[in-house]
Amino acid sequence: MDKRERSLNLTKHAIAGLPTDRESRVAYHDARVPGLGVMVQPTGNRVFFWFRKLRGRRTWKTLGEFPAMTVEQARDKAQEINALVAKWKASDYEGPSPFEKRGDPTLEKIIEDYIVKHLRAHAKNPERAEAGVRWTAKRYLAPLLNRKMSAIRRDDVRRLHAEIGTENGQVTANRVISFLRTVCYWAIDTELWRGENPARRLELYAEKSRERFLTQSELAALFTALREEPNTDLRDFIILALFTGARRGDVLSMRWQDVSFETHSWRIPDPKGKTPYIVPLMPEAIEVLESRERNGTWVFPSTGRSGHLVSLKRGWQQLVKRLGIRDLRIHDLRRTLGSYMAAQGESLVVIGKALGHQSPAATKVYARLDLTPVREAVQRATRRMLKPKGLERV
Repeated sequence: MDKRERSLNLTKHAIAGLPTDRESRVAYHDARVPGLGVMVQPTGNRVFFWFRKLRGRRTWKTLGEFPAMTVEQARDKAQEINALVAKWKASDYEGPSPFEKRGDPTLEKIIEDYIVKHLRAHAKNPERAEAGVRWTAKRYLAPLLNRKMSAIRRDDVRRLHAEIGTENGQVTANRVISFLRTVCYWAIDTELWRGENPARRLELYAEKSRERFLTQSELAALFTALREEPNTDLRDFIILALFTGARRGDVLSMRWQDVSFETHSWRIPDPKGKTPYIVPLMPEAIEVLESRERNGTWVFPSTGRSGHLVSLKRGWQQLVKRLGIRDLRIHDLRRTLGSYMAAQGESLVVIGKALGHQSPAATKVYARLDLTPVREAVQRATRRMLKPKGLERV
């Protein structure tokens, strides 16, 4: 034991008779109650404290000054804390720490709780979601992170929204404030904080829905390039994404058990909308799947923690650059199928069914395209997509 940390049976007489070191503080630990001690300051003041290591961290709590707080009161308080700690430890440290000041946490603390208690338990891809939230917080919310929640005003949020809009774009500004609003409402709903959401009803910038899709000439160039594409994962992903209209994450996490070669269909078990749906597989998609090895669980296996590929961003960017196609994103592959279905006059309900949308409102973007106005509909669309230069197979 350190010479400045000693153990004794704390009594009123013993504490009053403790010597004072004029150069440093000296701690004395109670021999009866774990964690309880008294600190003798160089000034001569005596202060009761509670100290223990919790989950590897040194945790200190000041209880009160002697003799205003008696030894009996200090022991009662220390035993109360020990009971709370024991209960927290028995629950495998689930829930808030006994020392967590829940009345007015900082935004940084709320975001950390949101990650630990919500994202890790409910996000479809927890690791990716956590990385995204941490990056957003560090990149855009830094001015507010160390502020107490009660100290964050609507004017602060409005000013931050304007600054991000000017420096990083209006869409980014809207996404950051929407995230902040979501986190604040979550903190209120889970009773981690009581207050008024500073991001509520904040007027966001007007956004125009993205309407980019591949034209027939761009499709012809893409199909030609894919014949020579050395990255088979990228090539197969693009064909599947284009001819199923599925989201990137759903294609990359495709499992063999969800693919039926007998019925030429694919069941997406956990889509963004949470409701599983069936995708009809066109011959082009079946050909891709039949060409891939069926070892293991995933159609696109990987050595990463998820077991499957999670991104083909670099390969996609290199391909688009070689093709010289401007302003084309991976999600535009999904939009392309919906666009060609709209071009042949399919109803929004049919398009929504093919793409797994939960509401017809989500498919209205396709009806606004400047084009001439669920298996058969998708097949007609894919035939239209393969029309340039007589292309029939990739």
